[in-house]
Amino acid sequence: MKKKPEYYTAIRDDIIDVLPEGALKILEVGCGAGLTGRAIKEKRGSRVEVTGIEIMNDAAEQAKANLDKVIVGNVETLELPFSKGYFDCIIYGDVLEHLIDPWSLIIRHREFIKPGGHVVISIPNVAHYRTIKMLWKKKWDYTDRGVFDKTHLRFFALHNIEELLKDAELEIVNIRKKLAGSKSKKFINKMLRGALSDYLTEQYIVVAKR
Repeated sequence: MKKKPEYYTAIRDDIIDVLPEGALKILEVGCGAGLTGRAIKEKRGSRVEVTGIEIMNDAAEQAKANLDKVIVGNVETLELPFSKGYFDCIIYGDVLEHLIDPWSLIIRHREFIKPGGHVVISIPNVAHYRTIKMLWKKKWDYTDRGVFDKTHLRFFALHNIEELLKDAELEIVNIRKKLAGSKSKKFINKMLRGALSDYLTEQYIVVAKR
């Protein structure tokens, strides 16, 4: 299902903020129009090389003007033309939940990360309280994006993300939680010292190290 054009033109500042220092060779899987990669290059200087993979032709054509290299195709079937340990960091920004077998993909891609290199993953949290609320009402409301995106094939909660990375022999070094909920719910969570954080988390941003 084709997304609206603006889906491919967002700049992911939340990902840029956690990108490890010293990451000079970066692969962005699902790069869209390449604006996040371009922002990384502008922020970190000319030494940074960003390669993108994008399945949508229109977005990939735009990305070619913003990134050093763009590979067009389905990342699950592509044979990457890089040597082992080529990349300092691989970014999966809201990509894994759209794949048939994200578990095998992460394992395959591990060999392209240099020892001590990283992956950065942005992934929706299916354990968000709105999921529980919907199931209580015996329904599932699909949306165009977010946790209930109608194009999602796989669903992850925190434990599933931890298992995904552990199976690929990647060690989590940082997890950021993007909370979504009413002011009252956030206030209650604060009073409970974060006890409800995982149920208010709409999206996890995870950094893991090889």
